[in-house]
Amino acid sequence: MLKIIKIIILFIVLVFARQAGASMNSDNYKIWIDTFSGGGGNLESDGYKIDSSISSQLNKPGQSANLREKPGFTAIGSEPTVGFSVQSIALNFGELSPSATAYSSHTLSAYTNSKSGYSIKVYGQPLHTSYHDISAIGNTPQDSAPGTEQFGLNLVSNTVPVVGQAPLGGSGQPAVNYNTTNKYAYQEGDVITQSASYTYQTDYTVSVVINISEETPSGAYGTILTYEFIPVF
Repeated sequence: MLKIIKIIILFIVLVFARQAGASMNSDNYKIWIDTFSGGGGNLESDGYKIDSSISSQLNKPGQSANLREKPGFTAIGSEPTVGFSVQSIALNFGELSPSATAYSSHTLSAYTNSKSGYSIKVYGQPLHTSYHDISAIGNTPQDSAPGTEQFGLNLVSNTVPVVGQAPLGGSGQPAVNYNTTNKYAYQEGDVITQSASYTYQTDYTVSVVINISEETPSGAYGTILTYEFIPVF
């Protein structure tokens, strides 16, 4: 029973405008992102002075020769900054067997200076030929089960099978359905990972698992996965 599987990885980027922002800069410095979330007091050097307060309701300006600021305001860079990359790769699974799980992985990375963060969605049919689709697991995570048709993924480190890695860097985290070791899911259009706020680069490993049954027809199966990166400004 010969079943050759190939997944081609693509990506697109969307940007939605939802928050107002402003940068703070002078001849001496530029602040890319700032926030006063607790504490307060004077911060100063030869080039600036900030008198901040834990109470954002006061909104009293602090100023020096080189700076004027109103505490309680979160600023972002005047030019929105985002980064998104997907490893350009075709995942080849070779000949599949009902008695063993086929698996592979690829990587993607994302960052943004948006206060509202970002989300990443995935699109694409389950693996298919012109006459048969391998069943997607859906958005309820399941164990890998050889002998049962399954197409799923997650973004964590796994031991069954041994594939994947936890996210590295930044504050991005896989969505809840894709964030459990040895549990896999797939539903087209799902958010698979996100960050709730601005973040440095997070590197993700996307692990893909495939199982077939004895009744799965032979053939050359394939699909295209498209990732949609959505930073919200």
